[in-house]
Amino acid sequence: MKEENKVSIKTTISELTAEAAFFEVEPLITERGEMRGYKHAPKTLTEIIQNARGHGDQGFLVAGDTRLTFAQFFDRADTLRAYLEQNGLNKGDRFAIAMRNNAEWLIGFTAAFLAGATVVPINSWGQAEELAFAVRDCGASWLLCDDQRASMLSTEIETDKRLIVYDRATPGSERGINFIDAVSSVVPHDVAIPAADDVCLILYTSGSTGTPKGVVHCQQALSQAVFNMMFTGMLTMTVEGGLRELRGGATQEKALLNVPLFHATGLLGSFVLPLVTAQGIVMISKWDAQEALRLIEAERVTLFSSVPALVKDLLTQPNLADFDISSLQRVSSGGAAMPSDLPTIIEATIDKAYASGGYGLTETLAVGSQAAGAVFDAKPDAAGVQSPIMDIRCTAPDGSILAQGEAGEIEMRGVACTLGYWNKPEANAAVFTDDGWMKTGDVGYVAEDGYVHITGRIKDIVIRGGENIYPGDTEQACYQIEGVQECVVFGVPDDLMGEELAMVVRVVDASLSEEVLRAGLKARIAAYKVPKFIELTQEPLARGATEKFDKRTIQAAFIEAHLL
Repeated sequence: MKEENKVSIKTTISELTAEAAFFEVEPLITERGEMRGYKHAPKTLTEIIQNARGHGDQGFLVAGDTRLTFAQFFDRADTLRAYLEQNGLNKGDRFAIAMRNNAEWLIGFTAAFLAGATVVPINSWGQAEELAFAVRDCGASWLLCDDQRASMLSTEIETDKRLIVYDRATPGSERGINFIDAVSSVVPHDVAIPAADDVCLILYTSGSTGTPKGVVHCQQALSQAVFNMMFTGMLTMTVEGGLRELRGGATQEKALLNVPLFHATGLLGSFVLPLVTAQGIVMISKWDAQEALRLIEAERVTLFSSVPALVKDLLTQPNLADFDISSLQRVSSGGAAMPSDLPTIIEATIDKAYASGGYGLTETLAVGSQAAGAVFDAKPDAAGVQSPIMDIRCTAPDGSILAQGEAGEIEMRGVACTLGYWNKPEANAAVFTDDGWMKTGDVGYVAEDGYVHITGRIKDIVIRGGENIYPGDTEQACYQIEGVQECVVFGVPDDLMGEELAMVVRVVDASLSEEVLRAGLKARIAAYKVPKFIELTQEPLARGATEKFDKRTIQAAFIEAHLL
């Protein structure tokens, strides 16, 4: 994109958020003081969900054999809500959900949320102890789970208020209430609109270090986060000069929902946003690139949003040409740093691709920086432009605030930020500064043009002989080398240098040797950033619950295999 268009992006943001504009930003009164927010956003997420009833008989959800219109979806959610209310679910009670992505997950969330419960989506990939920890930690009085999780938790938790989505035709009744029986013909009460500062959602962190923490969010934060996603779309449409027409036989915007719903991006971006925009949702219960391609072709999917590793996996399938994915025009990538070769792959495989990316945390409901379409294309190596409702600053190790453009630890403050961690005063004290800023643990900077750049994690910095090395620099260079599919860089102990750099690389085939890889890195980055240890594999690298690379597990396996 030309330089003058980069300037116009910043100008367009100012115009879209100006006084009297639909996305006008003004000071809002919040639990944590005055903060910027969208003036015309509803006060609560409950109102946003309720407004979606107006989409009526338009198609909404495809999940396996289940196909529901908006009206049918709300009919099921309302009858379940009535059952819950008549069987003891009260406002503020914690309603936990622990199961794989399916239609019942969405119905259960909507029913409990509209009943005034605090919904607690739990990482369904965990083992029994991990699942039970979250249920106990939040004090859940209800649990919605599938047959597999019900079996795992049969002796781990005490509550008898379990709604179970059974896999078998004739399930036993000893584990809890059959979900089908709960979605009855009971007439529901009217939905009560809660206060803006009512706590309504607890999202658990992945727990890569220590036990998971419950991240607490209120109605206002959720509404503002959803409105921010709408703003990102409007910014793109304004810069590009209009809405792109559907293609490839598509008759409705449809998103392939493949990211976990217990994650902020999956919940808001892949479920709540389609409620607002009348998009269809096509669910895939677990990641399978071949099944994803089949669904994109069969359902004429227009949007695929996932972490970079899965986007790359989808678009580099050997038999990609066997599928008609001409309806696909928007490819969104976030949740991890984008490999430098991914924009080129997207452009080469999707005609007139509409790519996007962003940066945000569970603690900020994925609000931080976003970019899509022409705004993304202007700087594909960045993590989008700073959100109008999020303050960002960077600090040095001594806590001093750095000038714009200088890299340091990113701190954030905004209306979408968490109220804090559930029953974790020590964690709150460690993460929040005295003046209300949240330490992210991420390293980066905000450029003068408003684009945010993420360069690494504080805890990922490798200190080699007194030299600070950010693994992200080496990873980006590695992705520029032909034949590299995935890579993870980390530090390992070294008696002489303190730490040395190590890298595990997944290659397309065995023809890419370590020597070629080293030569490619040396041509792109400083010699001290080239890893001392390199391991090549053709197997997929380990990922965590949100499909990000599980660097800790990969690091531990490498050390055990090569250094012990």
